[in-house]
Amino acid sequence: MIFMTTLHWIVLAIFVVLFIVLVLLSAKEKNVKTLLSMIFSSFLLVSAGAIFSLYALDKYTKKGKLISSSQKRDLSRESVIVRGKIRNEGKFKIGYCNVEVRISNDINSRRGKTKSYFTPSTSFGSMFGSKDIKGNIFKEEYLAIENLDPKKSKAFSISVPFPPHFVNPKYRLKIFCH
Repeated sequence: MIFMTTLHWIVLAIFVVLFIVLVLLSAKEKNVKTLLSMIFSSFLLVSAGAIFSLYALDKYTKKGKLISSSQKRDLSRESVIVRGKIRNEGKFKIGYCNVEVRISNDINSRRGKTKSYFTPSTSFGSMFGSKDIKGNIFKEEYLAIENLDPKKSKAFSISVPFPPHFVNPKYRLKIFCH
């Protein structure tokens, strides 16, 4: 759910007024086909502008910050439990925050193994359906929190499946608030 602030409503009202003005200006056209195409094109133009403007406004008014995070492996379920805390740094209420968890396998620092820098690429093998090739990056997005008031913070906990072939994992968290 997106929370519309007063700024969102003002921008939406401006685009509705712009659409009405464009329809009134195109009403002077006598040809019906040209009139309908002008109304349709003005609708497409105004709706695209409104969507991009609301998205940009949403990005700059809803500011969430990841305060702390920790990862712990759960060997019984072959997963990683990611815990953290998100703080609302903005002046408006945040509807929800998604956390993108990226686990990458550090192939350059494998423990006890020396590996050549000139290993063949696995992308050519994956084009022809080779099933034994394992990826080195796992990335998924999870819903972390909902309904966060301004200047407040909430804790979250996410269970992420862990790829068993990873030797030296590195974790990266990124949040997206709306």
